[in-house]
Amino acid sequence: MPYSKTTKLGFIGLGSMGSPMARNIIKSGLQTNIYDIEPSRCAALSSDNVLICSSPIDVANRADIIFTCLPSLDAARSVVLDPANGILKGSQIKSIVSLGTTGSAYAKDVASQLHANNIAFLDSPISGGPAGAKDATLAIMCSGDKATYEFLCVHVFPHMSAKQYYVGDEPGMAQVMKLVNNINLFIHLAGTLESLTLGEKAGLDPAQMIDVINASSGLSRSSQVFIPNNVLSGAFNFGASNGILKKDLELWAEEVKMYESSDQVGKATQLAFGEAIREHGIEADLTTIYKTLRRIASLK
Repeated sequence: MPYSKTTKLGFIGLGSMGSPMARNIIKSGLQTNIYDIEPSRCAALSSDNVLICSSPIDVANRADIIFTCLPSLDAARSVVLDPANGILKGSQIKSIVSLGTTGSAYAKDVASQLHANNIAFLDSPISGGPAGAKDATLAIMCSGDKATYEFLCVHVFPHMSAKQYYVGDEPGMAQVMKLVNNINLFIHLAGTLESLTLGEKAGLDPAQMIDVINASSGLSRSSQVFIPNNVLSGAFNFGASNGILKKDLELWAEEVKMYESSDQVGKATQLAFGEAIREHGIEADLTTIYKTLRRIASLK
């Protein structure tokens, strides 16, 4: 797939993650075409190098490479495949870069339909949360079209990501990698928070317990960053809702079923988060699981 310094980019889907990513993509200096269902969310991004578009197909009529970052599988599918306004019908589009967590089945299906229309697909889920998007420290896992990946590694990814990993040429492989990462996060977060309830009932201070854990063999990114900053601080502001968590856990379960792998620890984690979702609601921050674990432990 030939690209050059005159290659035009597109970005569809803003919100809490998309807005800072869009700003970082714009830093590439390449012409960037942006669409969001709520125009006010991207109006501030307009400049000589940025065009605000009226629909997904409007972006696809102007951009060679389009990034999508959308909140659900239905939204992702509609933006790409809608028969009236979908990217698939665009006249300029050469490649789609999917930044969302969609599961491998979606990636394989959409990649196949795009391939039939001479459009390449780069499966590129991101990890690092809203803070990583804002600070351009995301990790990006990629599989699929290698030419698109190599071009972005030179011209775009350095402005939005600290690390990029090409994990294979089959679309969907990056989705499996992302869900492997996510289930690790969820296991570490839930397990560490649950362990704190035991220590607190024995009279230990949660903040000091975290200091000890981080100086010992039990440390993880959850204990080093998320629990001190987003949980014990009382903020409960990791930045991802229980709804996003639930989607990712369900996608992980689908991959486990597809590949017939072990799920004992992950399933227990899914059950624990399920209890927190029932108690605090789908819109609550995923860190509210700590409140549920403390209630179960009869801690005030």
